[in-house]
Amino acid sequence: MPNSELSGSGSDSYVFGRTIIRIGLAILIGIAGAFVAKGIAMPLPYLLGPLLACGMAAILGAPIAPLPYGRELGQVAVGLAIGLRFVPAVLVATATLLPFMLLSTVLIIAATMVAALMIRMLAGIDGKTAFFATAAAGLAEMAVVAHQKNADSDTVAVVHLIRVTSIVTIVPFLVTLFGEDGGIQPVTIPFHADAAPLIALFVVAAVAAFLARRLKLPNTWLLVPAIIAGIVSGFGFGPFTIPSIVLTIAQIVIGIWLGCRFRRSLLGQLSRVTMSALVTTTFLLAIATGIAWVLSAATGLSFVTSLLAVAPAGVTEMVLTAAAMHLDGATVTAFQITRIAVVMTTILFTLRIFEALSRRIDASCN
Repeated sequence: MPNSELSGSGSDSYVFGRTIIRIGLAILIGIAGAFVAKGIAMPLPYLLGPLLACGMAAILGAPIAPLPYGRELGQVAVGLAIGLRFVPAVLVATATLLPFMLLSTVLIIAATMVAALMIRMLAGIDGKTAFFATAAAGLAEMAVVAHQKNADSDTVAVVHLIRVTSIVTIVPFLVTLFGEDGGIQPVTIPFHADAAPLIALFVVAAVAAFLARRLKLPNTWLLVPAIIAGIVSGFGFGPFTIPSIVLTIAQIVIGIWLGCRFRRSLLGQLSRVTMSALVTTTFLLAIATGIAWVLSAATGLSFVTSLLAVAPAGVTEMVLTAAAMHLDGATVTAFQITRIAVVMTTILFTLRIFEALSRRIDASCN
């Protein structure tokens, strides 16, 4: 065998081995973080513990990496758990809130435009980068669109990561402090009775979500399983329930994924952007809190449910917080998915509005 082939094979094995070690280390750190968070009674411990532990490890330079497809499969489990609650009565009740979903989305979009103007000035970045960095949609999607439109995708990714991580960390504490248990308890069904159909449902949902990625739907890995589970529930199959151990594992792998996104080198290079992102995140969270108070008063939803519904953060994380507090996860999901769908489908139109607004402000200042 040629030496080059031996060398290539050895190199591949070395890289594979290092990757396995990095993934294993991240899992160990994440599990340790979960146990510590649980021990100190932190809200949402199985998500926030791994997030904070892996985030600190990544910033300190630890060689860690998330489990491939871990976050996606975790989202499948959460999507199924939510979809199985979408019985016809819940679906009808949620649909009646559609006008409030659209109105709150418009208000959030307006707030993100103000935040874009703020971060453009504070961080000294161009307007297009500022716009995509503060848009209330997914990190990956906005980074891709920013790259396509010749904006700075690294800056966009950092600002989104800080916003999502900050809100995911802060909101559970606010919900615990100002809210109370919603009383919506999952149906307890022995797992052994449902193991085969639940495993089949999980596999079907995961494959469907994987195939649906090309449709450019918002948050495919959560939305598609939720739809499939909603159909199963709506037609009266089951009843099924996702075992709590599965949701615990889902939270841990999602938290690890979020924590591993941090990089000390990138945050150091963009220190001014990082501080500006914290300022704009505080602004957006304050606006979301105000919208939640109004939404609660107008609809009768609890304040904490309303806050989780309109918070400009990850759908999965807000739904998990709702589940931990036994709140209305179906309503939270519907609001969050509606916001992301509207933002993604109108992003180029709102970009033109923002650019026109920016030119007008610049002209008035000169």
